[in-house]
Amino acid sequence: MLWFAITASLATGIASAVFPVWQLFRKDASGSGRTTRLRQILVGVEVALGTALLASAGLLLHSFVNVMSADRGYRVERLFAVDLSLFGPSYSNGESRIVFYRQVAENVRALPGILAAGAISELPAESGATSGASRTIFYAADKSFHSLVLARPGAMIRSVTAGYFAASGTVLRAGRFLTPQERAPVALISESLRKRLWPRDAPAAVPGRTLRQGDVSGPLITVVGVVEDVRPGAVDRESPPLIYRPYDQWVRGPMTLVVRTAREPAEFIPAARAAIRKMDPNLPIPEIRTLKEIVSASVAERRFQMILTSLFGLVALLLGAVGIYGVVSYSVACRTRDIGLRIALGAMRSDVMRWVFAKGMQPVLIGLLAGLAGAIAIARAARSLLFGITPSDPLSLGAVVAVLLLASGLACYLPARRAAALDPITALRHE
Repeated sequence: MLWFAITASLATGIASAVFPVWQLFRKDASGSGRTTRLRQILVGVEVALGTALLASAGLLLHSFVNVMSADRGYRVERLFAVDLSLFGPSYSNGESRIVFYRQVAENVRALPGILAAGAISELPAESGATSGASRTIFYAADKSFHSLVLARPGAMIRSVTAGYFAASGTVLRAGRFLTPQERAPVALISESLRKRLWPRDAPAAVPGRTLRQGDVSGPLITVVGVVEDVRPGAVDRESPPLIYRPYDQWVRGPMTLVVRTAREPAEFIPAARAAIRKMDPNLPIPEIRTLKEIVSASVAERRFQMILTSLFGLVALLLGAVGIYGVVSYSVACRTRDIGLRIALGAMRSDVMRWVFAKGMQPVLIGLLAGLAGAIAIARAARSLLFGITPSDPLSLGAVVAVLLLASGLACYLPARRAAALDPITALRHE
């Protein structure tokens, strides 16, 4: 539906802009009334389609601003990430992997200007809300077997080292964070998982509770804290329930080292790369990215849609303004004698200007109302592209109406002022 509005708007805009030029070259005075009406219809259709297109662009722009300013549950300023994959006989067992990630975090954290460093099995900005690769069923140990089987609350597991939460800026709601040495099986859970397991309990009452992983006879895991939900890369999706396990208790494959810096991350990336190379010269290190770059990449599709629609909307606005200017100018040219007679009979020039302006704005207002209705229909059909706003968002639609009225008013004002400045003697002699 959006692509139809783009194509139809541009086609109608080109027709409405070219049509008066063709008529002026033909010098078709006999059919001027019919030509003007046809031209007004074209302008009305162009304004309607242009309004729908600009309103769609305004809604996407407002939605994109909401996406970029949304609370993700973690900070992205002065943060960079290093993807690390361990392979070879040196890392054939879990203990060697545990030692490596613990040591690499300590070495990077010891660099000047580094505030915190820790690793996680999957960055929130690169994860999806419905990813099932690490989704596991968890049971609250203090619930009855019947309620456990019926509820089957699932969560996505993340392996983390102790320094990850300080680096990411994850907000603690209750309890404590993980420590480097956790002897008993422990975990942190997200707020959404807490609501599924213990919906009637406040976050402060959850630390110390136990749960089981996988089945009702699994080992007991003690919840030591509750953290704020984190949004996945696509922030318009629901925050997934998460459980964070210490890496030495839940060893996984590739990990991402997250590093928080005192200044801009670019200053510290070479030193961090050198520290990792010093530990293992053969370890492949892909491009090191800042969290801002990762978040920006996660909304690339939404940004492209917003830019493309805005571009076509601006073109439609330009063509619509040209079309409105053309029809009003053509109408003035066809009615030069009529205007001159009105002035000669005593009509005020302000009245002439108001009359011409009103005639030019009539198809604009009709097209504007029709376009707003079309824009709301398009937004409802493409509701999945919107975030934090409704299809009838007053701020976005109000801004579009203001821009269109300003451009249309200027396009009508110029020929109206020229008509009011006509010399009645010269106008009456006009053929």
